[in-house]
Amino acid sequence: MRVKRFIVLGMMLPGLLLLLAGCHSDKKQADSIYEKLKKSASYEKDFVANQEKLDEYKEKVASIYADLNQLELNDENRPEVKQKLKKADNYTEKQQKELRESKKNFQKAYEQSASIKENVEQIKDSGQQKQARKLLTIMDERKKYMNTFFDDYKKQLALQGTFYENLEKFSPDELDEQIKKINEYNGKMEETIRQFNHDTKRYNREKDKYFKKAGLY
Repeated sequence: MRVKRFIVLGMMLPGLLLLLAGCHSDKKQADSIYEKLKKSASYEKDFVANQEKLDEYKEKVASIYADLNQLELNDENRPEVKQKLKKADNYTEKQQKELRESKKNFQKAYEQSASIKENVEQIKDSGQQKQARKLLTIMDERKKYMNTFFDDYKKQLALQGTFYENLEKFSPDELDEQIKKINEYNGKMEETIRQFNHDTKRYNREKDKYFKKAGLY
């Protein structure tokens, strides 16, 4: 009987050791994922700061347009119009610079968060791995939205630059057409950001679920 008990215990022990090793391995992966996502979040803070600057410059450009709308384009007002157009051009350049920084910081954040893929593939627990894979899927979705946003913003700024550069040359119909195109891009970007923010909320929920499963929360 003792021999049988010993054999049974001996058969179970490797499995027990494997289970403990798997738990330790998953904890190690969770710790690594946590640190990587923490670093990614720091880049996203810079990205958000860029977005706030873009909004600030956008409001300034809109204010200049409102002022120009009140002025008649005649010789008497020409010096003031020229001054405001110069300001608009300056803010457009600042927007272009901030947009490049925003894109760079978001790319850093994405690359850092996407690097968890190597950790996810090593997770032993199927439930934890499935939950972690959801994060990778949402990350990719957010990246697609931001690629669209950056492309549309770049095109919108090109139109904006052309608009102010040729403001005194455009006919009323041409001005209306330019404004319509600029507003269309604004509408598209607002919708893209709405979808991006929706996925960001999803990402945060799924991230918390993963860390709870992994025992970090």
